[in-house]
Amino acid sequence: MFWLVLQIARRAPLRLLLAALAVALPVATLAATLLYVDDASRAMTRVALQPIQVEMRALATTLDSDPVRLGQQLQTVHGVKQADVFASADVVVSAPGSQARVSARLFAVDPAYLAHHPWVHAYGDLRAGVLLNDAVAASPGFSGARRVTVDLRGDYKPLGLSVPVAGRADLRDATTWYAIPAGDVQGDIAEVPRAIVMDYATFRRTVLPAVRHALGPSTSITNPGLSELPPVSLESHVAVDHGTYPADPSAAERWSGTLRRTLERRAPGDVLVADNVAEPLLEAGTDATNARSLFFLLGIPGVLVSAALGLAAASALAEAHRREDALLRLRGASDSHLVRLAVEQGTLAGSAGTVIGLVAAGAAVSGVVGHSAWRDIPAGSLTVAVVLPVLVGTSGRKAALVVDRRLLPPPRPPLWRRAHLDAVALVVGLGILVGNFASGGLKPVPVQGPALALTFYVLLAPLLLWLGTALLAVRGLLALLARWSRPDRPRPLTTWPGTMLRWLGRRPSRTAVALTLGVLAVAFAAQTATFAATYRTAAHQDAQASFGADLRFTPATEVTQPPPDGGSGVRAMTPIRAVPARAGSDRKTIMAVDPASYRSAAVTAPQITRGVGLDALAHRANGVLVSQEIAQDFGVAPGDTIPVTVFPDDLDLSQKLDLHVVGVYRAFPPTDPLSEMVMSVSEVPAPVPPPDFYLAGVAPGFSPGAVADRMRQEGKPAGYTVSTLTERVRQQQRGLTALNLDGLSRIEAVSSGAVAALGIGLLGAFLILERRREFAVLRTVGADTGQALTGPVVEGTVAVVGSLLIGIPLGLGVGVLSIRVLGLFFALPPPLVTVPVDALALLAGLVVTLSALALGLALRRIGRIEVTALLREP
Repeated sequence: MFWLVLQIARRAPLRLLLAALAVALPVATLAATLLYVDDASRAMTRVALQPIQVEMRALATTLDSDPVRLGQQLQTVHGVKQADVFASADVVVSAPGSQARVSARLFAVDPAYLAHHPWVHAYGDLRAGVLLNDAVAASPGFSGARRVTVDLRGDYKPLGLSVPVAGRADLRDATTWYAIPAGDVQGDIAEVPRAIVMDYATFRRTVLPAVRHALGPSTSITNPGLSELPPVSLESHVAVDHGTYPADPSAAERWSGTLRRTLERRAPGDVLVADNVAEPLLEAGTDATNARSLFFLLGIPGVLVSAALGLAAASALAEAHRREDALLRLRGASDSHLVRLAVEQGTLAGSAGTVIGLVAAGAAVSGVVGHSAWRDIPAGSLTVAVVLPVLVGTSGRKAALVVDRRLLPPPRPPLWRRAHLDAVALVVGLGILVGNFASGGLKPVPVQGPALALTFYVLLAPLLLWLGTALLAVRGLLALLARWSRPDRPRPLTTWPGTMLRWLGRRPSRTAVALTLGVLAVAFAAQTATFAATYRTAAHQDAQASFGADLRFTPATEVTQPPPDGGSGVRAMTPIRAVPARAGSDRKTIMAVDPASYRSAAVTAPQITRGVGLDALAHRANGVLVSQEIAQDFGVAPGDTIPVTVFPDDLDLSQKLDLHVVGVYRAFPPTDPLSEMVMSVSEVPAPVPPPDFYLAGVAPGFSPGAVADRMRQEGKPAGYTVSTLTERVRQQQRGLTALNLDGLSRIEAVSSGAVAALGIGLLGAFLILERRREFAVLRTVGADTGQALTGPVVEGTVAVVGSLLIGIPLGLGVGVLSIRVLGLFFALPPPLVTVPVDALALLAGLVVTLSALALGLALRRIGRIEVTALLREP
């Protein structure tokens, strides 16, 4: 039997190839989607880890602890790249010969720490003395000071430590140093304005003994209930090799928790480890779950169309198999022989199709992501990406075997037309949309938690509308053809194409199958391309809102400087100040803006959801705009009052304010760094802090990159650094907003084009198998090859043109619905739709080219029909 299978395959290789492709297409489509989703999930892990400055903070529980020895112990743990000693304390700094005394935060690190963490900007030799930040150096009495005196803050014995000043330290980017290390508010940033940096060896020799004497060596220094920086902290900052984290963000979050407990066991009872990556990885895991739901539901139509193509291919082979079975029965084959033959033929075709599909999926994903699709995939994910498509292909092949052996010409319309599947799908899809709209599910509220994963049924509506609309369009076209070609409306036939169109109206079943496949495939590809294009637009708008303008001017120091000179290429400029605040026990950041200049410089307008906007800040005393999260958490609305404390970490400037809520916003550019409230700079109590940066808009006809390059070459603006959108690394970014869907769009476009083309090719194969006698009769009455080919060409043209004319608008319409889900993840609502003209043109060209090629290959056999032998058959 196996020899017979090989002989049939050798004599009819195209039949074997067609059967293998019927399995390969659904396998390739599903496997490519799963592999791409897994790669996207791994990208979310990288995005989550990228902005983390210190992965783990090992906090000593008492003053008896030795961070140096602790770091040596922690460095032996697998995955730990290095452990740097770190200490901090509240101190009072004074300048000799002056009465000036200022409170400050003392940080103590080794010089190696500065080399390991470039976000600490130190200018001077740490071993030669202390480094002052600009706020201390600019304080009255400290200008030009060569030495400073350091004392502990509080009612303790004066330390009187006199140390030389060795340089400056810019700690604006060292947010980890100011983060609350433990407790419910872990990660909140304390905005301590003045700071000094000391060599840890000096701290250990001079400051630490005084602290132990003042507080007692066994005093606990880790209080998780604190909402402030601890008075004294002894730590080991643990850097973890990002390559040791599992690729999947959820697995990485679990692994990070295990690593934290492992580190704590190295010094049981003496250390408390704070995991700084747990929350970002938890959020990335949620995003990965949402991405899997999103991509899987977006990819389901491709799998369904590919599976339908497999059944159509089986139908095309039915006639050939029946003729073979009849000949084998004449030669003595039993039913068991035919069953074995069918099983072995199916096994051979299924195995070949599975291999082709998996190889094609791996090659396609590898090509679009730029590296091997199998790299770093966990064993479980790889197993799912292989086994699930194989099961889909096997199931499709089993159904195809039944069709191959049992399918007969349908005596009545297909099941979907009799069951009105199109109407049912449309009604259910519209019902989901109406229910979701009534429940407020389409409102542009930022996602919190696994919202998409739990409400993924929303994405089922576009899927059902895609199927129902396509089937309804095909039903309508068939009705028009039937009406146009009714026998009771005879019209003279003057041309071959007109004759063939009439025959098509009376025998539309095969063309209807090809048209249905084409419409569904083209609509799916158009939807995917539309979704990817709109996602790309939404991501760009989100990045613009994050950056805030065309250019940013950041001062080189922390003290007040003259406004930057933007030159001829800059049309407007506005200062942005981040004012630290505390509402209740929660630390918040208030963005102070100048309403008069903000509107001209910002590239994106604020998104106000309730109340009034920017104009009200200039006219309402203590007016404030609050984010949606603040409005929800504090239960405030426009007209309410919210009490806050500004500058809570500065003993000299701390004040309480009663701010009046005038509006609620979804996004107020710039959104990075994040601000929970916005107020006018004129309402900030004096002394007003210097701007953190300036937003600038370039003049029409100028490019932000060109303006920035020109300024750098000219050394302008003095005392400022200039940056553009493409140069800034975002600190707050959801993983779903950092994906690149262009690769998935290309994969689905090629897959859909192949499905549509093979559907047209199958149409040609059907016509050859079913109408051979008709072609022979045409030859006997004098029709040449071109005239004989007119019928198949007309039907193929109708299928191709109908697929494009119906499929592309349908894909755009369904894409508009599926795009609404993007509002859950971006700061700004996505646009209604971005029409990818180039992608749709390429899709149309691909479908036409591949369909012409497939139909041409199928119709070549018309010229080889043996008229005499065929007409002699009974």
